[in-house]
Amino acid sequence: MRARDGTPVSSMKSRVTAQQVADMAGVSRSAVSRCFGDGLVSEETRKRIMAASEALGYRPNVIARSLTGQNTGLVALLLAELENPHTDLVLKKLLVAIAEADRRALVIPETRQHDLTSSTMHALDYQVDAIVVMGGTVSDHVVDRLRALDTPVFQFGRQIEGLGGVACDNRLGGLMGGRFLVQSGRRRIAYVTKTAQTDANRRRRAGLAAALEDAGLPFMEEESEDNSFEGGYNAATRLFARSDRPDALFCFNDIIALGALQAAATFRLRVPEDVAVLGFDDIPMASWPAFGLSSLRPNLDSQVGRLMAMIEGIGKGSPPNREVDLVLPELVVRRTAV
Repeated sequence: MRARDGTPVSSMKSRVTAQQVADMAGVSRSAVSRCFGDGLVSEETRKRIMAASEALGYRPNVIARSLTGQNTGLVALLLAELENPHTDLVLKKLLVAIAEADRRALVIPETRQHDLTSSTMHALDYQVDAIVVMGGTVSDHVVDRLRALDTPVFQFGRQIEGLGGVACDNRLGGLMGGRFLVQSGRRRIAYVTKTAQTDANRRRRAGLAAALEDAGLPFMEEESEDNSFEGGYNAATRLFARSDRPDALFCFNDIIALGALQAAATFRLRVPEDVAVLGFDDIPMASWPAFGLSSLRPNLDSQVGRLMAMIEGIGKGSPPNREVDLVLPELVVRRTAV
C-alpha cells in the first residue's frame, strides 16, 4: 500500500504523523484530528481515515492533543504512600476503572512524604482531564491555581475542605470501632496511630475518642513511628509493657494491626481473650486464616464507582462538585475482636 505521494508504507518512519494518515486517506489534516477527537466527520471519511490509520499503524498523540485544548483522556493519580497494601489495592481498582471508562491513568508518585504540591504541578504539564489526590496534602495556592485553570481535582479517601471527591466516613468508622470494643466488654482501649497526622488519622481518632467519652472510659494512645508492620509491632510492644496494659487495640490500619498481633504473640497474650485487636481497611491479608483480623471495611468498590461518576460527569459538562461524598464503612468481625 502506498501514500498519495507514492511512498511505500514500509519505508516510512516508525513515528507516523496525522498528516501521513491524511495524505493516504485523501482528506485534510483537520479531518484526521476531528476523527480521533471530539469533532464530526462523515461516515465515509471516518472509514477512509481508520483504514489509513490501520495500514500505517497510526496512534494519536494525546500530548499533542492537549496543546490544542482537546480532552486527552488522561487522569492523573497522585500518590503519597507507596509501601502500603491498602494503597496498592486502591490503585489497582482505580486503574481498572479508568481503563474501563476508555481513559488512561498517569500515575505520579511523591517521594517527599505527604507533600504533593510538586506532583500536582507536574500533572498539569500533561494537560490531564482530571487529577485525583490519593494521599498527602496539596497546598492552598496550588488548589487556587487548579481552580483558575479549570482543572478538575478530586480527593480520594480524604475530606479536605474546598475539594470535591469521595471518602470513607473515617470519623464514623472510628466511632463504630470504639463502640464495638466497648460493647464487647473492653475497658482499656488504646489507639495505635501513625506519626503523620493525616486527615483520615485525625478523623478515626476523633471517632474513637467520642465513643470512649460516651462510655466514660479513658483514652490511651501510642504512635507508630512508621506506617508499617514493624511500626505497629514496636508501638504495641510499648503498650504491652505498661503496668496498665490495654485490653484492646484499635489500630489506624490493618498493616499496623498485623504488627500489633505479632507483638501480642511475643508477650504470650491470647487474642482476643487477653487483648482484642481491631484494624481498618480490610486488606486481603486480614481475612487470611493465620490472622483472622477484625477490621473496618471502607467499601472501596463504592468509592471508586462514585469517583468515576464524578470524573465522567465533568467530561459531560457537569459543574465540579466541591463536596466530599462519604461512603459508610462496614464492621467485619473475625477472630481477633469479637
